[in-house]
Amino acid sequence: MEKTITDIHYFWHGKSITKMELLTFYSAWQNQHQPVLWTYEEKIENLPEFVKLKSAAEIVDKEAFEYYLRELKLPIASISDIIRYEILLKFGGIYSDTDIVLLKNLNEIKRPEYFCSTYEYNYGELASNCLMKLEKSSKIAQYLSHECAIRINEIKNNQHENFDYCYLGPFLVQKCAKEMEIAVLPFDYINPISWRWTHKMIAYKKLDYNFLIKSFLRKLLGKNVSGYQITKNTLAIHLSNETWKQNSLNKNENYHSFSIYEKLKKRYLKDE
Repeated sequence: MEKTITDIHYFWHGKSITKMELLTFYSAWQNQHQPVLWTYEEKIENLPEFVKLKSAAEIVDKEAFEYYLRELKLPIASISDIIRYEILLKFGGIYSDTDIVLLKNLNEIKRPEYFCSTYEYNYGELASNCLMKLEKSSKIAQYLSHECAIRINEIKNNQHENFDYCYLGPFLVQKCAKEMEIAVLPFDYINPISWRWTHKMIAYKKLDYNFLIKSFLRKLLGKNVSGYQITKNTLAIHLSNETWKQNSLNKNENYHSFSIYEKLKKRYLKDE
């Protein structure tokens, strides 16, 4: 029996994409999802033909985008938060960051609405908006759009001197998850590998034997291994693009053959 082809919405700012975004789109396509990419660009280099290109100006007009970027000096990650809430309010469906590689079809998640989550060692599992599903014009979608607008006004009024890029993203959906009834997926569904270990597990050029031994001993001794392993429940792997910048990792370079990044490239980009 064939799976239903379901859209996954993405946002991209830039005239070309890297191997990471290629990996994301091919993984969606090969797991029977239709990638829908919202952008302000008329054309994006390297974009596969199967990706549907849509004008982000239909969601947030270009003037508002430029205001957020130039005047408020919001990072693209935060502007993408604004855009994703409006996409889901208007159309509903699944929204994903462009650094999440699917292993399975997301229709295996039998819930009409959900947030994914990350494992934060001091706090446990916390809701995240890096991959989420909402129904069109639902109460959750309305809440996120409204709360995001309130927070943007706070930023306009200089109420946040030290702006945290999570303020419009994870922090907002965490507040929503506390106040509204919505499913929060277990962290290992989408974020099995902690962002802390990107340079140790996802992309590295040399094996870190100390890290490998410590990880093995954690498992052997029955200690908490959350964030250290892909599980049988894992549907996708979040590659945590922001940490690549912090660790000076290049998305177009090749890494150790044992790394998760290279294994995923071998699976999805073997013909590229």
